[in-house]
Amino acid sequence: MSTATYQDLIKKTAKKLIPIHCLFELTYNCNLSCVHCYVIKNEKKELNEREAFDILKQLKDAGCLYLTLSGGEIFVRKDFFEIAGYARKLNFALRLFTNGTLVNGKVADKIKALKPISVEISLYGFKNIHEKITQVKRSFDKAVRAIKLLVDRNIKVFVKTTLMKQNIDEIWKLKEFVGGSLKAGWRGIGGELLISPCDDGNRRPLNYRLDDEQLKNYIREEIKISKISKSFEKEFKPRKVKRNETLCGAGFVSCNITPYGELNPCVQIRLENNSLKDKSFMEIWKGHKEIRALRNMRMADKEDCWGCELISYCFVCPGVALLESGSLTAKLPEACRQARIKKEIYEEITTSALSGNKVKR
Repeated sequence: MSTATYQDLIKKTAKKLIPIHCLFELTYNCNLSCVHCYVIKNEKKELNEREAFDILKQLKDAGCLYLTLSGGEIFVRKDFFEIAGYARKLNFALRLFTNGTLVNGKVADKIKALKPISVEISLYGFKNIHEKITQVKRSFDKAVRAIKLLVDRNIKVFVKTTLMKQNIDEIWKLKEFVGGSLKAGWRGIGGELLISPCDDGNRRPLNYRLDDEQLKNYIREEIKISKISKSFEKEFKPRKVKRNETLCGAGFVSCNITPYGELNPCVQIRLENNSLKDKSFMEIWKGHKEIRALRNMRMADKEDCWGCELISYCFVCPGVALLESGSLTAKLPEACRQARIKKEIYEEITTSALSGNKVKR
């Protein structure tokens, strides 16, 4: 599907409130202990296989096309392939998120049989750094093994990471390793730059965010590699912001389902009175007052942001704003910081281009 066709699909489904994307967290159990993890487990009982099947059928009936199965770690669930197999029978376009440590040859064969559109595996650095972040020995070797096993089976694999103070110094060599030795793809820069608080609002993960100088150096290097191409234009060129813009696609074309069967507009916006054990998907999707309120929010509602000189460079994430600043429409300090740096570098680049100078590094 071309980009233009996909964007047209998004516009049409958004008007009809069709949730074509769903991130389904099958479990919060995990065999790693990543220092920046946002997940907060509680005593609620996770969905059983039958309950997961029922939700998948409701998702299909609601018009969902793209289903991402995530965790925790998805392969910790003993019934993962039963659930994923049922999802394939319903003709979802499947994407799998995993840390890769439990993928051996047998598991890789089962993944191939699912015909996923992609499998995404996290690498936070080379062995020493990766395992300091995951806090589990041999997790790097096992993740690399998984990538190789899946690539060998012609499965599209993307490696993703989170940029942190611990790994920023080796991130470019890691990208080369992924594209060269591992022959895998690399996910783009958007998600790499945003570390969110824990689901309960704990700000511990924020300690790992890049400082200003690290962020500047990273962006400059990204621009250098992209040679001020379409990548640069998309990520850094200021955009025209309209007052009537919706805040994001959450609640329109995308949704999240937790391991407890709770329906949310996205993974950062956790609601109450949203259990799919008590109400149907469509009852909550169309009738939940907080989801409906989110759909009605516009850029004009971000009163502290409107009129700011940085707004054209800023990203909007209501979910992280809620966790970090207490409101979906609140000013998000991290967005302000990144926007300030992007504006500075964009002006630096365009000024240098006009004068014929090389980009400062």
